[in-house]
Amino acid sequence: MSHLTDLETILTWEGSIDNERIRQLLDVKTVWASRLMGELTTRMGDRARRASAHAPLEFIGRSNNRYSPDEYLRVISHHDDKALIEQIEDARVDLSPIHLAIFSASFSAAKTGWGIKIVYRSMTSPSGRESIVFPHSIVRAPRRWHMRAWCEERKSFRDFTLGRISSIEAVDTPAPYTKIDDVEWNQILELVIVAHPDLSVEQQEMIAAEYFPGTTAKRLRVRQCLASYVIQDLRLAIDPVTQLPPEYQLLVSNVDKLPNLFVSNF
Repeated sequence: MSHLTDLETILTWEGSIDNERIRQLLDVKTVWASRLMGELTTRMGDRARRASAHAPLEFIGRSNNRYSPDEYLRVISHHDDKALIEQIEDARVDLSPIHLAIFSASFSAAKTGWGIKIVYRSMTSPSGRESIVFPHSIVRAPRRWHMRAWCEERKSFRDFTLGRISSIEAVDTPAPYTKIDDVEWNQILELVIVAHPDLSVEQQEMIAAEYFPGTTAKRLRVRQCLASYVIQDLRLAIDPVTQLPPEYQLLVSNVDKLPNLFVSNF
């Protein structure tokens, strides 16, 4: 099933697939490629067609929202290094590499509900400060990995960047509070995103067509504690007076109805 899902992703984003492409992707013999092509053709139904029994399978679906471009990138990263070299360039940079031991210990604590003792660096304590925290979730923010955790010192739920943890060890203490107690995690905000009003009408129409075609606004539902990451990553203006084009082309139009989104963690 996973092979068929990967092949459907390739077909959806490349527009067509044939037996040779299947052999290249999965390193299988001709007979297996033909069998997989038959199964894929059945799976696609009226979303794809072949002009003949030996022709490529062509994607004719109206929507490709089922699999994202990132899913396509994941598939070719796994199966097709040549395409990554010759046709696809991933210019995203992860500036905060994570040590395996730190990630696995954080994940284990979030899964089991037990605590961890960390030495955490921050702008106020750049050399690091020891804290006992109780994570409930690991978060892949746009440019960095975080964990959401109850901080024993601050007596509140906080965000901790995994790249700023210099040491970590398990603590034989269960979490005093869990995910269900994290109000800012469970509170969902709706960000209404529009083209910046200081753009010309033509520029606003262009921006709308690029980011939310067919409508004049995009509504994003995000967790309250993660909203600031989304706003920073998408470079969304929250003050139309001081945050102006061309640096800011998108605006959160309902910011006056939202809580303070930029509460700093230590």
